[in-house]
Amino acid sequence: MKYQGITMQAKDRMKITERIERHKANHPNDDGVRKVVGITWGNTGKQTKKLNKFYANHIYTFVDKDMNKAWIRISGFEGEEE
Repeated sequence: MKYQGITMQAKDRMKITERIERHKANHPNDDGVRKVVGITWGNTGKQTKKLNKFYANHIYTFVDKDMNKAWIRISGFEGEEE
């Protein structure tokens, strides 16, 4: 067989069990379990909980006639705890 002038070697057919054994020898740490690929979301941390509490107690709105916006607390006073 030829491919662009380079002689290719003929490959011997291999049994599946032999191929598996060769793979295990080349990759000893491969346990054969599929890994989750993509984005995984862990548990929420302290910062996320603080942000959620902030968003529950504040609103982003206009604060003056110049159309400036700011976060305004909507529930109680700053010193009060729920």
